Amino acid sequence: MEKLQIALEKARASRAEAALGERAAKAAPAATRTAPAGRDALDEAWSVFPALDINKKRLEARRLLAFEGGPAAASYDLLRTKLIQAASRENWKRIAVVSPGAGAGKTTTMANLAVSLARQPDLRTIALDFDLRRPALHQVLGQSPTQGMVDVIYNRVGFDQHGRRLNRNLVFGMNDRAVRNSSEVLQSHQTEELLSALEETFQPDYMLFDMPPMLAADDAYGFLTHVDAALIVVEAEKTPMAQVDVVERQISEVTGVLGVVLNKCNYTDGVYASDYGYY
Repeated sequence: MEKLQIALEKARASRAEAALGERAAKAAPAATRTAPAGRDALDEAWSVFPALDINKKRLEARRLLAFEGGPAAASYDLLRTKLIQAASRENWKRIAVVSPGAGAGKTTTMANLAVSLARQPDLRTIALDFDLRRPALHQVLGQSPTQGMVDVIYNRVGFDQHGRRLNRNLVFGMNDRAVRNSSEVLQSHQTEELLSALEETFQPDYMLFDMPPMLAADDAYGFLTHVDAALIVVEAEKTPMAQVDVVERQISEVTGVLGVVLNKCNYTDGVYASDYGYY
């Protein structure tokens, strides 16, 4: 924690200095502009997270395909780019990943999207498992956490101790167990305080949230007031269109709809990545 405090103090001081110099930087010719003040301190703040210990071959077997790019990652890279464009246009930062029911692959989609974003070196992403009823992100990542996000929310452990870093610009927050009162936890003022603190301290470009199925309970619907938009993941040939319509309507009542991902589709006919080797 001492290392984190030092890093945060440097970051705050650097942000103050950056605010004073921002007007002059905008007026300077493009060729003479330097990196924003505070970047080094922010790098140091992110460096406190322990590195994620992963086996890429094993994770590929779990359908985590976006590590290296290439044809297998092409659909996730396209999703990443669409997210970046929509977020830039709408000024979105917090994105929930939801599904109407279980088994659609929302956790795998969220993890691949986060890893794809991590391959953009100028972007920082925090990805959190907020499916407190049936947490699965740690399984997709092949991890065995000893605390959960509920411990971070209630300040029993610091996020700098709990989070695990991939590369230098992606941090995952996972769970070690299910939580019985998950809806109340997600709608608590402590959860909003945590999200605000993470944004203030680590200044991520995006925060991704793996949520429980929308039609299983009120967890996701109650939490949507904390996010800027939601991405809907549906299972091809399994998710009824009536459920998709209900979920899209529920989301639009409280926040933005980023789009719908059709997952587990066997009939793409090579639409995506068919010409990946063109260049």
